[in-house]
Amino acid sequence: MREDETISVLRLRDLRRMPVMVAYVEEERLQLHDLLAYSALASGAYGRYRLVAVFPTHPYEGDPEVLCLDGPRLSKHRNPPFDNGIEGKSARLCLYHQQDQPERRWLPKHGLIGLFDLGRIHLANEFEWRRSNRWPGEDAPHGNTPPAAPDPALAVEPISPPPFNLLRGDPSS
Repeated sequence: MREDETISVLRLRDLRRMPVMVAYVEEERLQLHDLLAYSALASGAYGRYRLVAVFPTHPYEGDPEVLCLDGPRLSKHRNPPFDNGIEGKSARLCLYHQQDQPERRWLPKHGLIGLFDLGRIHLANEFEWRRSNRWPGEDAPHGNTPPAAPDPALAVEPISPPPFNLLRGDPSS
């Protein structure tokens, strides 16, 4: 959070005031008080939006979700459940295929900045797609499809220092 001053921890009282987060926990049958969640700002040609990174489980045990609380929700790459049943209209950003190789996904070693940067890139891609009807980034299909082929050249070194080893399940401890 020292590297990106827009990142902050969301407390229970903050989450209760966010209709998108209340809907998220109801859809996933979770409890607000069980979530680890952070917010950050995303700014670009698309405007200025609030992103929320939600960890429904421990970061080393499951994938986080990134939700965009503001702006248009219709997109080529949004995850279900969809708003009012409209495919591609959701607050949940589709950042990668769940079975993709490690170099194509967010990992805890990438830190919060890495996760929020994936969300920011996604919003920039959505903006371009709405403007030109062309998705500028890697355009993976949705649904029950195989993951992308491994490509070690895509591996990114983490920006943030590694988290300290007190976290349960940290492979470096």
